[in-house]
Amino acid sequence: MIDLLNMQRWSGLIAALLLAGCAVGPTYERPAVESPSDWVADKADARWPAIDWWTAFRDPVLDRLVIEALANNHDLKAAVQRIAQARALAQVAGAAHYPSLSASAQASRQNNSNNNLNGKFVTPNSYQAGLTASYVLDLFGLNRDQAEAAAAKLKGSEFERQTVELGVAAVTASSYFKFAALDARLAVAKETLAKARHAAELVRTRQQAGMATALQVAQQQAEVASLQAAIPTLQTQRRQVLNALAMLAGHLPDGFDVKPTAIAQLGLPQAPAGLPSALLERRPDILRAEAALAGANADIRAATAALFPRINLTAQGGYASAALRQLFDPGNTFYSLAAGLTAPLFEGGKLRGELAYTEARYGELVQNYRQTVLAAFTDVENALTAQRNTDDTLVAQRDAVTQATLAYSLAEFQYEQGMVDYLAVLTAQRSLLAADDAEAQARFARLDAAVSVYQALGGGWNIPQ
Repeated sequence: MIDLLNMQRWSGLIAALLLAGCAVGPTYERPAVESPSDWVADKADARWPAIDWWTAFRDPVLDRLVIEALANNHDLKAAVQRIAQARALAQVAGAAHYPSLSASAQASRQNNSNNNLNGKFVTPNSYQAGLTASYVLDLFGLNRDQAEAAAAKLKGSEFERQTVELGVAAVTASSYFKFAALDARLAVAKETLAKARHAAELVRTRQQAGMATALQVAQQQAEVASLQAAIPTLQTQRRQVLNALAMLAGHLPDGFDVKPTAIAQLGLPQAPAGLPSALLERRPDILRAEAALAGANADIRAATAALFPRINLTAQGGYASAALRQLFDPGNTFYSLAAGLTAPLFEGGKLRGELAYTEARYGELVQNYRQTVLAAFTDVENALTAQRNTDDTLVAQRDAVTQATLAYSLAEFQYEQGMVDYLAVLTAQRSLLAADDAEAQARFARLDAAVSVYQALGGGWNIPQ
């Protein structure tokens, strides 16, 4: 076997030189970013993240759809495969920290006139088996920095998956709410159409009794036709949103169906006052931008380390013998140690250019990081503004439905009493339909705004225990 004592000495030399190594290049620090004055900075008051934020809407149908989407969505599965790729590259980059070891075996045979023994030619055989180890001392942190850059890319791919996951959950929730709203609007349209048809029969009966005119009959029939024409458009939109939900959940549209909870029964979560800016630190796109920044900083250090000399160590040991049966005899052992210094002398500015590139790349990513954080604050402000405004809209629209319902009842009563023309009934009927339809849309807008708040914050929040 290889002379283990000398191999141990060689390993000790490597360890000593590694401890003597020094890092070159800048140390990473997170760039300073200004936050809005009305955001709470103290983490002690933070509402800590809630991963399953969609459960705040209190709908088991939505819960099932989101869980299916997170399990089956192909975009999310592709992001998982990108993590596997980054993990493999990180493993490759980290391999430079360890010596490489290779085994070899060879046999040779030599025949010449000098091998004449008692008039006979003897062809000697020689055999050799051994191990060769090589290692590049990471004196200036080149291997370490390359591994660190690869690890940062791995983190970035994990944060990318979280970004996709958050987006898939948000789009699934928003699509489901739109589907529920279309279901409600379709139900309102069908109910209004049924009422309009019933009214048309009443007007026709009144005409036969001489109590209504042909004009009133025609007006009501036109109203029926108009309501009937609007239904296929709503049905098409409903089917398209249902197909989108099927795709998000990784299912074929054919045969996929959902029975949504009535939109009026869905919970309307409210963002609490005093949200801390610390919540934005868990937004995956911000974490991904910072991971890219840390990786770029490691690239600068690696490019700087490439300007310095390297020490290559090799060790070889094994057995050599002229007879195969004596190959592993202890007396046939051999070993050798070697060290070589290589340093870049002239490379036409290649290494300096690579260093300048990594520094410029880092500067670009600093601006990207700050832009990502700025966009995050903007997203939150927009979502909270939409939430406040849709709250007001929904309250006003509920009142509009109440008043339109009362107006329609009064118009019908007064028409039957001969107190108003039938046009008043038609006007009240249209107003009620518009109010009911607008309420369903307002409720969807409010639910969608809540989804936007969760997405802007990178998830939900819990009151700390």
